[in-house]
Amino acid sequence: MAKRAMVPERIPGKPLVRKYWDKFFTFTSTVDYFNLLNTFGTVFALHYHSPNTRWTWKKLLWMVYRTFYLLSYLSYCYKTYWTFSNWEYSTASANVLGALGLCSGALLRLVLVELNYPTIRKLQAFLNDRTYLNEDQWAQDQRSQLYRHNNRFLVVLISAITVESLCFLARLLLTRPEFMFQYNGRVLGGPAVQIVYGMVTACWGIIYVLSFIGFYMLLAVFRLEMELLARSFQQLEETLLPDQERMDTMDQDQTERAYWNKLQAELTIRIKRHVELLEYCVPSAACDFLPNELHTSLYRNLRIFRSIVAPFAFLQYYCTFGLIADSFFVVSFEGFTGYSMAYVLFASFLILESLLLCRGVEDLNDLNRQIGTILYNFDWPRLLRFSVRYRHEYRSVRRTILLVILQSQQSLRFSYGAHGEISMHSFAELMQKSYSMLTFMLQLQN
Repeated sequence: MAKRAMVPERIPGKPLVRKYWDKFFTFTSTVDYFNLLNTFGTVFALHYHSPNTRWTWKKLLWMVYRTFYLLSYLSYCYKTYWTFSNWEYSTASANVLGALGLCSGALLRLVLVELNYPTIRKLQAFLNDRTYLNEDQWAQDQRSQLYRHNNRFLVVLISAITVESLCFLARLLLTRPEFMFQYNGRVLGGPAVQIVYGMVTACWGIIYVLSFIGFYMLLAVFRLEMELLARSFQQLEETLLPDQERMDTMDQDQTERAYWNKLQAELTIRIKRHVELLEYCVPSAACDFLPNELHTSLYRNLRIFRSIVAPFAFLQYYCTFGLIADSFFVVSFEGFTGYSMAYVLFASFLILESLLLCRGVEDLNDLNRQIGTILYNFDWPRLLRFSVRYRHEYRSVRRTILLVILQSQQSLRFSYGAHGEISMHSFAELMQKSYSMLTFMLQLQN
């Protein structure tokens, strides 16, 4: 009797899973770093991402879906007004104030994203342009690694905040009257109404975290491009040394001309990228061998990003220390219970958010300074010999190098609006202020 051929069973949905896995976790030369982020942004009402700017029935349905968030926020505004009119110093009052603070912070972030979305898309398009070092295998590996890391980070963080929100929904939003849909202190509607209302309330926390992830991913890609540029400057010396050695042994005039041409070409590539990432103009008198567009225009990518980060960081700074204080204030009332742990977990997200922002900005500043240090430590007496015939090239290259060194030692000046620069020192100040606010609230309790 012939044996039946073994046919592997098809797992239902496996092709669909493979399709989306390849779409969001397989790096290619044309992949969009921010595709998964923009998809989540549409799902959670942060922004409707579509290449089509016209109104469609899908966008209209999405706007109706987003209206539920606005109605939820207005209900918390009224609930807060009623709480102040009938004030009691209790956990319920702290819950209402904390929920309004979270929703207000998320709404302001959402408005900030909407107002700046055309600029954000331009920055995303700039960072998705990977023509610089596109043939360098190490650079490709680093970009591929960052793409997968960012998407894993996004999925893990959104999954964690979603699970935390669902636990919050089950343990608090459907059991505590202050989180339910109510009017004048009375709960309105049946279980279905409260479930929908609770789910929308829980999604405000996801919007709050997702808006930060969008800015963090931009910061992470900027940081990688600065790291690639620093490595490129580091390899410059290795590139030039063989030509310098040949110039000592072969025909002086011919090799010297080739050497200066190569030096100027290599510097042009790197300095152009530095200008693209940062914001400074290169004076034409200092380095006339660079392309004219570097003399006449200003590459403002990082400066534009900085102008968006400033109001976002300002909101993040003050919302964070207020919400952290409110979270631990509720914990001081309730003790460490399943109820209070939801607040502890959300406070942990807020602390992680502040830490990642401050650490990312500090890394950018360190990488920028590293470029100047790399150039300063080059063996310039050997690589940059004065020649009467090529004295013009010598002076131009020397001035260019000095300009880049000076520029790289300046801070990138990311700030919390008018409240100082973003750094690990400001993170320590934020933690200190959160503790001070908590102490003040505990004194009021006593």
